[in-house]
Amino acid sequence: MAPGRTRDVVFTYRYLRGAMIALLLMLLLSVGYQWWWETGHSCWLGSISAYYYTPARSVFVGSLCALGASLIAYKGHSPEEDVLLNFSGFMAFVVAMVPTVPDARCGPNAYTQTPGEIAAAVRNNIWSLVVVAAVAALVAAWLKRGAMTRDPSERPTVRSVVVSVVCGAVLLGELTLFLALRDRFIALSHGVAAGTMVAGVIAVMAFSALRAEERHRGADGGAVYKRTYIAIAVALAAALGVTVLAALTVKGFDHLVLIAEVIIIVLFAAYWGVQTKELWDLRASDGADGTEARQTHSVAE
Repeated sequence: MAPGRTRDVVFTYRYLRGAMIALLLMLLLSVGYQWWWETGHSCWLGSISAYYYTPARSVFVGSLCALGASLIAYKGHSPEEDVLLNFSGFMAFVVAMVPTVPDARCGPNAYTQTPGEIAAAVRNNIWSLVVVAAVAALVAAWLKRGAMTRDPSERPTVRSVVVSVVCGAVLLGELTLFLALRDRFIALSHGVAAGTMVAGVIAVMAFSALRAEERHRGADGGAVYKRTYIAIAVALAAALGVTVLAALTVKGFDHLVLIAEVIIIVLFAAYWGVQTKELWDLRASDGADGTEARQTHSVAE
């Protein structure tokens, strides 16, 4: 394999990881700009999703769709991680395409839509998503069949099968609502998609922590990264717990979802940045399993 081809694939792999952090930053900056300049830093909406009805809409939808595509395109470092990343990426599309209810706490929304207009947009967007997802799943299954024949390590593990069943049940539930109970789908799917997307991300953190020492074959670096990933996951859980407690005990506290979403975005970006640093120079010659190197090598060939 030519060195130039290896370099191009490795750089593409790294840029994909960096682009995902940039997308999250762009989303936060767009919401912050809307708060600072458009409302005179006097009013926050109740959630990031509520900014769908403000001038931040294009960034909200675009960044979530791009993030979803990146999560799906990114190859997880274990079968179960790959399933969860694909699932979370798909749910990011649903969050972007099915808006939450309008939030009028900061006055009239700039992009108000009637229920009929929202329903028409959801029907158009989700049908497109379902058809493309079905075709992509068939193509991926066909390609994976050949990979499993050549490499037994590509065969699904018991854990990945369990994760696939759980994620598949959620997707089947969402699809059933969309086909049979469209009004309920519009009312519920945004929250379900957002919650399960976050759950998938947290699970990815946990699986990554479990495999950190394996990637480094017991080296000290593996233990450090394992502790770091666990610390980020615990910090995420603790911060969300404090947020919920404040919402239940502090009078007038009505920004629970907004704070929770910011916490999730910041901590996921932190996790992704730390893991990018871990994988940046991980090579088989360093005594590790060469995860990134092996993946990029196989793609380039």
